[in-house]
Amino acid sequence: MKKALDKLKSLFSCNKNILIFVFVISLIGIIFGALFNILINESDKKLVVEQINEYINNISTNKLNYLDSFKSALISNLIYYTLIWILGISIIGVPLVVMMAFLKNFIIGFSIGSFILTYNIKGALLSIVYIFPHYVINVILLIYLTVFSIMFSFKLIGSIMTKNSINFRSSMKKYSYILLATIIIILFTTIMEVFITPNILKLMSFLTK
Repeated sequence: MKKALDKLKSLFSCNKNILIFVFVISLIGIIFGALFNILINESDKKLVVEQINEYINNISTNKLNYLDSFKSALISNLIYYTLIWILGISIIGVPLVVMMAFLKNFIIGFSIGSFILTYNIKGALLSIVYIFPHYVINVILLIYLTVFSIMFSFKLIGSIMTKNSINFRSSMKKYSYILLATIIIILFTTIMEVFITPNILKLMSFLTK
């Protein structure tokens, strides 16, 4: 049992400096996204409010198509996270991976800010329900996937610059396990996002009145 845990720990161990860097980038993305609602013009604010109200209304009146929403969310998430993984195999993917991590967290922050913009103090509570726990898990997953993608890319760059060969098969095997874990977690969080969160928001729809 101890050997299995040590192997698992070794598999998912990462560079702490890169982890801190990606965490800061992610945090900045969430903060900027939340504050962006303040910077947009009045017509855009009105559009944001209308979209949030429409989303809540669709939930309250049972107009949400769960199956279509699940397919759309799952495909979108898998493409996004898999692309980050693929970029780690390239030697030029690091800046793109960092940008994608920032943008994803910016969108999450914008969603939080949109609820607050629409429902004020009550919106803060609704935004917590909206992001917890699936978005929180996705953010943590995104941070670690970004870190591993950067690490893998750096390993390839280091091998080319120093002209030292690496055990590509072993490294790729470990990196593939990261993708597999990502897919499993994404499937789990998407189920929560589509089938659980809307029903919790429906129970709390009295806050929107």
